[in-house]
Amino acid sequence: MDNLKNEITNIVKGKVTDDTSVLESYSRDASIFKMVPKIVVFPKDIHDIEELVKYVANKNQDGVDLSITVRSAGTDMSGGPLTESILMVISDNFNKIISIQDHYGITQPGVYYRDFEKETLKQNMIFPSYPASKELCSMGGIVSNNSGGEESLSFGKTENFVEELTMTLSDGNTYKFGNLTKEELKSKMELQNFEGDIYRKMYKLLSENHNLIKSKKPVVSKNSSGYTIWNILKDDGSFDLSQIFIGAQGTLGITSEIKLRLVDTKKYNGMLLLFLKDFNNIPEIVNTVLKYKPTSFESFDNYTFKLALKFFFAFSKILGSNIVKLSFSFLPEFLLVLRKGMPKLVLLVEFQSDSMEEIQNNIKTLNKDVSKFNNLFTKVSASPEETKKYWAIRRESFNLLRQRIKNLKAAAFIDDIIVRPETLEEFLPQLYKILDDSKLLYTVAGHIGDGNFHIVPLMNLQDEKERAKIYPIADQIYDLVLKYNGSITAEHNDGLIRSPYIEQEFGDKIYTIFQEIKNIFDPHHIFNPHKKTDVTIKFASEFIAKN
Repeated sequence: MDNLKNEITNIVKGKVTDDTSVLESYSRDASIFKMVPKIVVFPKDIHDIEELVKYVANKNQDGVDLSITVRSAGTDMSGGPLTESILMVISDNFNKIISIQDHYGITQPGVYYRDFEKETLKQNMIFPSYPASKELCSMGGIVSNNSGGEESLSFGKTENFVEELTMTLSDGNTYKFGNLTKEELKSKMELQNFEGDIYRKMYKLLSENHNLIKSKKPVVSKNSSGYTIWNILKDDGSFDLSQIFIGAQGTLGITSEIKLRLVDTKKYNGMLLLFLKDFNNIPEIVNTVLKYKPTSFESFDNYTFKLALKFFFAFSKILGSNIVKLSFSFLPEFLLVLRKGMPKLVLLVEFQSDSMEEIQNNIKTLNKDVSKFNNLFTKVSASPEETKKYWAIRRESFNLLRQRIKNLKAAAFIDDIIVRPETLEEFLPQLYKILDDSKLLYTVAGHIGDGNFHIVPLMNLQDEKERAKIYPIADQIYDLVLKYNGSITAEHNDGLIRSPYIEQEFGDKIYTIFQEIKNIFDPHHIFNPHKKTDVTIKFASEFIAKN
């Protein structure tokens, strides 16, 4: 280990450490896994990244098993930024916002989304594909996971907003990737170097398998599983290879700069709340709401709502309110439950516009339209503070539960499933039966307008019997999701937890294409191994944390 540290210290300017406490601190993300790296490197600049890549590539060619896994904010729930080899922490020195102008933002990957958003809002713009962890996550993680969130219903996911990526590839050189015309693609393919090789091989692979790839595109509105092969070769002949890195979790190269498209913010917002007594008519309810084109259409279940009522005092810090004031603000919810009972689901329908009149008209008309369903009742949010309160329930209740239940840990292993909304009336009862039969303590929240749900049970991971439940439950859940032609991950990506299921989701032919893509970009498998390809449940299970 000392020899490895010394060799790397001699080739990079940034900090290199094998301190036990540092290795331990980087052995976890927000997933159920723990992997302790051999060494942690904090690259100072592009030169450091390139030199480290060349060093690891040479070592592998000499038969030494080394790899590089990149980490930024560490909020990943899939085990994506965990490794037993070299961990590259990008957040310390690659944390500059380069420019924000003309509806584009250029940023380094270590920038926190919250800081990026502050700067874009100064120009009344926003990058709308932010996840619920927007206060904690980084821009590099957002791109690596192909993240989505509350506004993806209107704007789509990260893949829709990436204009250009600067990537260091396995030859140790750095390249820019973006959309190319036919003529520009031809020029790239004529290059007699590693970059030209990649363009030739990728064009051949995607064009020869065009019909197969098209037929296997997930039919749901969001997908972060596998590689993003559907967005590269366009119908007009253009070719955008930046797309392959979006959602690739650092398995194909290392990102050092990101150019993103931004959208204008709206001046006003308003919310209609729908309280569903059961799962009946959900497809019709969802379709009725979607006709009005809300900006966000979210949900949380009765377990989440009960937690909000039980721990409402804890929201005072989140909402910046005092206990007395907040107690009164939750009084309507207590009375609502007393009068009408605990709802099975609470749906949040938010509209944004530069016209308050337009928002009010949408809410009024939608409220009247959904009154035809006898299994729901509604409530119009009376103020921005009330809207903020319901967003806090949607975003924060699980964290509050996790903080108050002793000896239990968040176990993110079925946390990001998606099916088409029209299947929800059949799908949801079967989902809850699996969860309840497994005797799990859990909450369910999500993006109901997309049919995307986040389930993160609380489990005692010290108990071997509890740990043994994880993959059998995952088997059942993912079998159910795929039965309804869904995706095993809409936003959170594959990582260690879901990569073993990718072949089941896409079939062996597409999985073989994924393997070939890995080999084209990373022939010696030096980038984040055992993610996306070449990982089994047996391998992943060995790294489930016991605390």
